[in-house]
Amino acid sequence: MAAFSKNTIVTASMENGIKTISFNIPSKKNPIQPESMELLLAHIEASEEDGTRVIILTGEGGNFSSGAMLSPEMMSRFDVTAYLREKVNPVILAIRQSPIPFIAKVEGVCVGLGFSIALACDMLLASENALFSQIFTRIGLSSDGGGSFFLTELLGQRKAFELIATNRNIRAEEAKAMGIANHIYSESLLEEEVSKLAYALAQGPSIALAQVKKNVVSASKGSLKDTLDEEAKNQGVCFKSTDFKEGVKAFIEKRPPNFTGE
Repeated sequence: MAAFSKNTIVTASMENGIKTISFNIPSKKNPIQPESMELLLAHIEASEEDGTRVIILTGEGGNFSSGAMLSPEMMSRFDVTAYLREKVNPVILAIRQSPIPFIAKVEGVCVGLGFSIALACDMLLASENALFSQIFTRIGLSSDGGGSFFLTELLGQRKAFELIATNRNIRAEEAKAMGIANHIYSESLLEEEVSKLAYALAQGPSIALAQVKKNVVSASKGSLKDTLDEEAKNQGVCFKSTDFKEGVKAFIEKRPPNFTGE
């Protein structure tokens, strides 16, 4: 596996069009620093030019992320509004606006800003030991990183308010029942199952998958009329693709398609 970055707080590697981006401070359960957001955004932006077809976002050492790294010294001089607007929000928007599918692979702790980043991904697969929390109010903060948007989108206003306001822990099975997690696996199977899904998506019709992502995002924020129009526009993009022609030909010939993203 070819590595793009080494000995850094965010690492990236790619194999067969699948890029794995990892938070990498395992000794502290992968807290997020301002530089973490800069590196994460750089890896995402590079993915649009380097042949990446799927991104797996995860954490090293058995935990996804313990959230933003805070200290008394930092709190006394830190402009959190500027930090969120300039460092965090561009990452969340990049994940949502990228044509590339994102899979959050979650083990262990996934709280605060880490939870919000995982929620921004297109799919979330977790191990049985995963623990989620919008932990902010425990230390006198409100939510950030889009957590309030994504949880309200998934659960509705009242349930989202409850989870954020009470900052309670959400175990893996409850997260799945709520729709926060797509699938839950044993710790021994998570890596294999994420890899299988990522490979299937990487071999799929990337143009069509990009349009599916646009359709779903449109549906989450717009009306039925707007989404119907978005679907019609995006289907036109797919219809002109070589992948569509190959898909039809493969179906007629009763063989697996060979999608090229053209």
